[in-house]
Amino acid sequence: MRTVERLTRSQLGFLWSIMMPVIALFIIIRVLPVLVVLLMSFTNYNMNRPLVRFLPYQNFTRLFGDPNFVTAFVNSTEFVLVAVPVEIVLGLAFAIYLNRKVRFESLFETLYFLPYIVPMVPAAIIWKWIYAPGTYGLANYLLDLMGLPRVGWMSTPQISLLAVIGIHVWKQLGFFVIIFLVGLKNIPASYREAALVDGATRWQVTRRVEIPLLKPVILFGVVMATIWAWSAFTEVYIMSQGTDISTGAEIQVMVTRIYAEGFLYFNMGYASAISFVLFVVSLLFVGLQFRLFRERSA
Repeated sequence: MRTVERLTRSQLGFLWSIMMPVIALFIIIRVLPVLVVLLMSFTNYNMNRPLVRFLPYQNFTRLFGDPNFVTAFVNSTEFVLVAVPVEIVLGLAFAIYLNRKVRFESLFETLYFLPYIVPMVPAAIIWKWIYAPGTYGLANYLLDLMGLPRVGWMSTPQISLLAVIGIHVWKQLGFFVIIFLVGLKNIPASYREAALVDGATRWQVTRRVEIPLLKPVILFGVVMATIWAWSAFTEVYIMSQGTDISTGAEIQVMVTRIYAEGFLYFNMGYASAISFVLFVVSLLFVGLQFRLFRERSA
C-alpha cells in the first residue's frame, strides 16, 4: 500500500514538473496581459503624461457617449453576424461537395486553402485594386462587361463594410473547408452505407447523419470564426488607408478603435477599457455558442 502511494506521489510529482512550465507560460502570456489591461482600464494612463490617476468607472461610462466607439461596436457586431454564418455555411457546403469523390479533389483543396496562407497585408492591397473606383478596379470592370452599373465599393458607407467583410470571408474560408472536410472523412463509411440501404437520399444522409456527427467540429469552427471576426484589424486598416474613404470611420471596428486610442492618441487607459469590453463581449458570444450547441445536442 505504501509502495502504491509512493508511486502515485512520484507520478504526480513528475506530471507537475512537466505541466508547471506550460502553466506558467500560459499565465505569463495569456492571463497576466488580461489582468494588466483590466487594471489599466481603471486609470487615465497616457504615454504623454507621467501622472496616472485611478478612475473608478469614468472610462467605461465614457464609452456610451463616444460616437466613435458606438460606430466601431456596431460595425464589429455586423462583422460577426455576417462573416461567421457565411464562413460556416459556405465552408460546410464546399466540404460536403468535395467529400463526394470529386475529380481533382486535391486541386480544389489547394485552391480553397491558398487564400488562407497568403498574408493579409498583400491580400488586402490586391483587394484595394479590385475595389478601386471607376474602371480601374477589376470589380467595376467586370460589372461594365456585364452591362451593370458601377459600384462605389469603398466610398458608399452601406457597402464598404460589407466589402471588407467579403475580404475577411475570402481569406478565412479555406480553413473551414479543410477542417470540415477532415471531420467528414473521419465519419465511418458504414454509417452512410446503412442510411443509403434504408432508403435515405444523399441530402438526408448529409442532414441526418453527417451534420449531427460533425457538430463538435462545427462548434470549433464557429468559435474560431467568431474570435477572428471580433479581432479583425489588418483588412480594415489597410482598406481605410489611401482609399476614397475620407476618414475610414465608416468601416472602423473595435480593434482599429483600440489602435487609434492607444497608439495614435496614446490614451492607454481608455484603449484598455475598450479592449476589456471586446474581451467580455467575445467571451459572451463564445459562451452562448457553447450553450446553444449543448442544448441542440441534448
